[in-house]
Amino acid sequence: MEEDKAWLTAGDVFTEDMLEAYVAYKREAEIEPLKLRPNPYEFYLYYDA
Repeated sequence: MEEDKAWLTAGDVFTEDMLEAYVAYKREAEIEPLKLRPNPYEFYLYYDA
């Protein structure tokens, strides 16, 4: 999404500001918190008997 802003802003459907705000929100609310938590495979590797 960050790399294809030209396509997303064509036709004036999305603004550059809206796309930047959306990407910032996704990073803050979804991507960064997931980095702090183990995924199921890590549980399998370290906690399963």
